[in-house]
Amino acid sequence: MNSIIEIKDLQIAFRTDSRDVTVIDNVNFRVDKGETLGIVGESGCGKSVTSMSIMGLLPPIAKVTKGSIKLKDRELVGMSKKQLRSVRGKEIAMIFQEPMTSLNPVYNIGKQIIELILNHRKVSKKEAKAHALEMLKLVGIPRPEEVINEYPHQLSGGMRQRVMIALAMSCNPEVLIADEPTTALDVTIQAQILELMKDLQKKLGMSIILITHDLGVVAEMCDRVVVMYAGQVVEECTIEQLFTKPHHPYTEGLLASVPNMEEEQETLTSIPGTVPSPGEMPKGCRFAERCPYVLDRCFEKVPELFVLGPNTKSRCWLNEPSESGGVQ
Repeated sequence: MNSIIEIKDLQIAFRTDSRDVTVIDNVNFRVDKGETLGIVGESGCGKSVTSMSIMGLLPPIAKVTKGSIKLKDRELVGMSKKQLRSVRGKEIAMIFQEPMTSLNPVYNIGKQIIELILNHRKVSKKEAKAHALEMLKLVGIPRPEEVINEYPHQLSGGMRQRVMIALAMSCNPEVLIADEPTTALDVTIQAQILELMKDLQKKLGMSIILITHDLGVVAEMCDRVVVMYAGQVVEECTIEQLFTKPHHPYTEGLLASVPNMEEEQETLTSIPGTVPSPGEMPKGCRFAERCPYVLDRCFEKVPELFVLGPNTKSRCWLNEPSESGGVQ
């Protein structure tokens, strides 16, 4: 298996006044060359914190307390800021949810892309500008010769997101992390951005980690899916398995919450309750309070992430393999 990113036993804690609170708990997954891995879950499940740890962009109150993040064979945990800066942009790039807060408002578009290219590639300023124009054309920005001299506030939301993709792609990274890249955009622009990402992936052969709560986007874009809940991976499966045979009750709940356009529904289905806060995690399974299939032992012991088959795992006692080798 040709893994680009491999995360093992990752644990991340936030410092508070009284103690360290674990927000990411023993997370394991890999991203293979050329594939799109979706990370899904409700807000507060740990998706963005996990992605920020890969980029080395955790806030000052956060620290990796255990585990490993490898880019091919290189360990990213413990890298110096200087080493991480050489990796960011060049080998791993990120598209953020809200481009207006990610682009620098005081510099024009051209300066921001050119500066990144000059930091990572041995080219002249003239060559960097020519490459920046190429990237703006590649992401479908009209009149790139004018846009390169404009500022973020002069562009629409869809145009700013295209600029963010051009910025992320300007050094041909091997891995692109996209954190809710279409949430703030209308449906038409959202479809265009997703199609653009797929086209660039084919042309450049990069891997994508797509963080989203939108299962429609997952269906459109992903090869495999990691489902996170309360800082843990609760299910891992292929895209076909996600929609045809989910194994974890939380995944079932997410799928049931998607409105069905072919049927009339008086009320939308939702998962009762809320995600537990990091400082107040229950003793057993973290989903037990909200689970329709809950058992007594769900409140007593945390289930393992049981391996059910190739690319298939579930953190649920209902999926514990029996002694005969099958699932109970």
